Amino acid sequence: YDPVAALDGGLDGLDAYRAILADLPRLRASGALVAFELGQGQAPAVQALMAAAGFAGIETRPDLAGIGRCIIATYG
Repeated sequence: YDPVAALDGGLDGLDAYRAILADLPRLRASGALVAFELGQGQAPAVQALMAAAGFAGIETRPDLAGIGRCIIATYG
């Protein structure tokens, strides 16, 4: 059983990404690789959040159906 907080992404479905990106500065090192699983259609918004947080080399990788399902980026 998952807690509601794990299932509810807020009004736009991106609250979990915002929370993780806000906490990453204390964990990341220069050149660190970060990867997120994406919901269908979330790639552009998560890319924008990651770019605003200082990540570079942001790439979205598709699943077997061609849907952007994973986003990968580096920091520093």
